[in-house]
Amino acid sequence: MSDCECLSRCPFFNDRMAEMPAMAHLMKKNYCQGDFLKCARHRVLLGKGAGNVPNDLFPNMQARADELLSGQ
Repeated sequence: MSDCECLSRCPFFNDRMAEMPAMAHLMKKNYCQGDFLKCARHRVLLGKGAGNVPNDLFPNMQARADELLSGQ
């Protein structure tokens, strides 16, 4: 896969989120520079718009993304 089109402005990819996980570099490789369509942040961005992506949402938080996308 190619890099996500949101890399330049993504707080996760650019290390601007609080409490970055120790495995952030692997997440970046797997989601940001891999299968970014599975990234929770990217999914919410596409489904709800950039202003609706929570600041504390990490790429691997699929269940939370599902909740946000379902309107719960």
